[in-house]
Amino acid sequence: MTNLRMPAGVGLLGTGLLLGGCASLDDLAVGETHRLDDAPYYVEISRPQPPPGSCAVVFPVTLDREVEATFGYSQRAAEFEPLLAALNARVAARGHGCIREAAGAPASSASPRVYVGSAESDYAALEDKEQRLPSDRFAPMVLHLDRPGGVWREQAAALVAQAGVPYAIVVQLGVGQYMKGYSGVFTKEVALGTGYRQPIKFLTAEDKPVEVLHLTGVLVDASGKVVRAGAEGVVLRDTPFLAQAVDVSRVFDAQEIERVLSQERRNDLPGSPLKIDVALDNLLAQLTRSAVLIPAR
Repeated sequence: MTNLRMPAGVGLLGTGLLLGGCASLDDLAVGETHRLDDAPYYVEISRPQPPPGSCAVVFPVTLDREVEATFGYSQRAAEFEPLLAALNARVAARGHGCIREAAGAPASSASPRVYVGSAESDYAALEDKEQRLPSDRFAPMVLHLDRPGGVWREQAAALVAQAGVPYAIVVQLGVGQYMKGYSGVFTKEVALGTGYRQPIKFLTAEDKPVEVLHLTGVLVDASGKVVRAGAEGVVLRDTPFLAQAVDVSRVFDAQEIERVLSQERRNDLPGSPLKIDVALDNLLAQLTRSAVLIPAR
């Protein structure tokens, strides 16, 4: 496997570069890393981008395959199942609209996967860490995309054709570690997603990321190729200052995950909707370039 550095802050992993013949570099790529600016966290992976308000089918929401392999979350997949059920029920409730539930999902396990978070997070890939520049005070936020396998692309393309829409969306529930920032001189916050920033305690190590439960997603076209990718944060869990001082980070416990479906609400929005519902709606909207839900200014 060859690791190439792209200009403009993009890292690319490729294989078989000398054996591809007529294959393009894009076809050979299996993964890539993008340096992110401020939220919202979305990247144009390939062109053309979808026209505003594009229609798509949504494959069943699944748990990020890396969660159970992450320290602190092994053997805990069952705790996330109620959240997955609620997310899929919300997609199904859309009925036969422009963005709707898919009739099925690709059987191949080689689906696309998105990591969004700090370049120096414990969850980041090794090549993500290369995105930190000598001029960076802290590690930047990055988006790392694992592209889908060929069989998955073929199966996804068949489902898109069956649905009669130009795109499909893959959504995964997972965890990341987001960097902190400042809002004014004395207020620290974390930018979690579209129009969504959450204040955190000032007495917190500014160079240490916070644990975030988030939704990641990709938009694939009629050939199964990834066109657009991004993430929306749901809730965060900061680590106590003294624990951060000795490099101890805190993961979500079962009670915190359970509260996501009942108590974690966006009080800055009309009706105080659940944070996880807003995250899903904005993820689908951002991927299809539709109208998003943000607080009134």
